[in-house]
Amino acid sequence: MRITIIRDDGLVGIGGTFRMVDLSALPPGIRAVQWDGKKGHVEHDESANTQLDNVEDFQPFIELWKAAAPRPTTPAAAASRQDAFARIDAAYQDAISALKAGYPDDETRSWPMQETEARAWLQNPDAATPWLDAAANARGLSRAELAGRIMANAAAFASAHGRLTGNRQKLRDQIIALGDGAPKEQMDAIQWQMDK
Repeated sequence: MRITIIRDDGLVGIGGTFRMVDLSALPPGIRAVQWDGKKGHVEHDESANTQLDNVEDFQPFIELWKAAAPRPTTPAAAASRQDAFARIDAAYQDAISALKAGYPDDETRSWPMQETEARAWLQNPDAATPWLDAAANARGLSRAELAGRIMANAAAFASAHGRLTGNRQKLRDQIIALGDGAPKEQMDAIQWQMDK
């Protein structure tokens, strides 16, 4: 049976099913544990992975995973959880839309191509970059200047997108951690907000 323990996420997965588990008793320095049923390894923060021949030392976390088994869900609780997910997802989508505000859809769809060509040109100025060439010419910019602008914008967008996506995932994890029988008030208390 496959077992995964991920300290920073507070997750234990057994057979592909992941549950939030208190991993505070995990020995310091262990980042993750991977076990395929016969062998595995332990990932450490500041040293190389070590081989794992059995999972006896991690049995307490397996027991915590078993104890975290979902309780039967009532239709009202299931609806409340789905409403909470939908609320977080809608707020996330609004935040992503705000990130792209001012750009037409056709332009945002070209961003991956822009980044690919800019990266290719920066690595090899002789690379074929038809989009970059045409856009630089139309704007009256050198290819170097436009490639630099594209890469700066791509880095800024990636960082902002990652932050928003991480926040969405954190809030969904909080909803899941409440369990299937959590009162609606607890679900409703989890709201979209971003740290300054």
